[in-house]
Amino acid sequence: MSILTLRNIGKIYNPGKPNSCEALRGVDLDIERGDLIAIIGESGSGKSTLLHILGCLDQPTSGEMSFGGARVNFRSAKKLAAYRNGKIGFVLQDFGLILGETAVENVCVPLLFSKTPFTKMKSRARTALDTLNIGKLANKRVNQLSGGQKQRVAIARALVNDPEIILADEPTGALDSKTSSEIVNTLLDLNEKGKTVIIVTHDPKIAAQCRRVVTITDGALSE
Repeated sequence: MSILTLRNIGKIYNPGKPNSCEALRGVDLDIERGDLIAIIGESGSGKSTLLHILGCLDQPTSGEMSFGGARVNFRSAKKLAAYRNGKIGFVLQDFGLILGETAVENVCVPLLFSKTPFTKMKSRARTALDTLNIGKLANKRVNQLSGGQKQRVAIARALVNDPEIILADEPTGALDSKTSSEIVNTLLDLNEKGKTVIIVTHDPKIAAQCRRVVTITDGALSE
């Protein structure tokens, strides 16, 4: 069963202006529950734009997207925020962490926008850290951690609301090869446990480990 369905998605930046740019055109994509997908393409091909639309960080210019059969309403900022926070976990290349805060405080951030009682936030955050086998780092400040540790904290943050989909945008781009392999194995393990995982990557070795590879060229998809 499809968890995400995209039909005829288009994205134009600065439409109607001399500097307009068509980033996506006629994108059709069905993402099944439990999929492990790599999105690959050259720089500027539109892969990050596609990921941002999948995660409702950006809105398409045309077309429609459905989650679990229900159309995503891009007109309601409040509903989009709730959808992002409850359904999607984001893993970013630059980690996106608050450097002066501890690991557990960083993992708590998505819970601040949920209905989780304040008294239970740190407990849930510690559970997410334990899932990644980094519970011992809970009280360490992020600026004291290695790149691999930071990315694991970022993955724990992505998991803390138990999302159905994990979107990873070049998750190994800032890491050395050994640590990159460990992070990819972590994402593969989460997929084995039932999470739908979508990875934007320029690395063919990472793409080869995914069950599906979607190539984007000049804003259009092929698989």
